[in-house]
Amino acid sequence: MEESAGGHKVFVETEDSHAATHLQDTPGLINLLKEAVPKIALAGTRGKQERFQIDMGRVIGTQDLVETQEGDEVIYAKRPNRDRYSPFVKNREPQPTSSLVIRLDKAGENEYDIYTAYIGILTPSMPYGDGRDSPEGLDFWKRHALILGHQTILPETVTKNCPWEGPSSS
Repeated sequence: MEESAGGHKVFVETEDSHAATHLQDTPGLINLLKEAVPKIALAGTRGKQERFQIDMGRVIGTQDLVETQEGDEVIYAKRPNRDRYSPFVKNREPQPTSSLVIRLDKAGENEYDIYTAYIGILTPSMPYGDGRDSPEGLDFWKRHALILGHQTILPETVTKNCPWEGPSSS
């Protein structure tokens, strides 16, 4: 795809990856990646991931992540190519942003794969709910949600119960 500022080759899998779902849901994202990747200085550490929040210097789209408020109706669902649930909130509007997030995974000598890329802010990973989650990540996702209707979800996975808190939560 592109080369980073340090000469690392950066690729994106466009069909069966986290990045693929964002590319399908966000027109123009591939062009933003082509603009941003050459500006990224990668550390080149083998077996590691690197995450970046890049200010593109102009409004590039809308962010569909919001802090939840009392009275919000939150549901949980899986998105394509994911094994974890994401929280979604109904009846909220996305906000303009200039930020692009990219997570790159070291794929080989001098090569990286774009694991995910989206318009918005850098966030902790979605919780697993099995004891491996950081307290900071759990706290973040208990207080934040994606706006329903702005990303593809798998309808058969929709639930009102928080998957990382067990069936007693609502």
